[in-house]
Amino acid sequence: MNEIRLLHLEKSYQGKPVLRNFTAALRCGEMTALMAPSGAGKTTLLRILMGLDQPDSGRIEGLDDLRISAVFQENRLCMALNPVANIRLVNPSRSREEVAAALRNVGLGDSLSKRTSELSGGMCRRVAILRALMAQYDLLLLDEPFQGLDQNTKRMVMEDTCRRCRGQTVLFVTHDPTELEFMGIETCLTL
Repeated sequence: MNEIRLLHLEKSYQGKPVLRNFTAALRCGEMTALMAPSGAGKTTLLRILMGLDQPDSGRIEGLDDLRISAVFQENRLCMALNPVANIRLVNPSRSREEVAAALRNVGLGDSLSKRTSELSGGMCRRVAILRALMAQYDLLLLDEPFQGLDQNTKRMVMEDTCRRCRGQTVLFVTHDPTELEFMGIETCLTL
């Protein structure tokens, strides 16, 4: 199958509809954006794709047996581990040297052996992004991945993310249309 189909998805929480009859297709090997205002159901949709929530109705085709990696809105790192160990946690086949080189590419070369709890919020964000990018996946979900990064760091991390995501199936959630332009995303879904 060359796409993942989301068909008539509906989800409510405590009687309040979050997703209403949402239908879309994600083409394999391409990056697709999802834009909508806060509270429109973007994160709910990602949680359904990850299997963390079930839709009230509708179905998803083409997702069976796919490996999924994600950047959540929260970093969800193991704070007692260093950045290298955090990344290797999801993919132990990555060598320490390979992970260290990736961390240097996003400006974290001086933080390789520090505990993650000693890093700033923006530094932790970069570790969380690389952890998802360096996992083995068939589908990558990015939930506002660049939040909390200053402009220069954001540009550096977006360049690295573009390079690593080329040819991959990605669903990219953002509020910022300039990120879509920078990332070269042509297909944009709305809720």
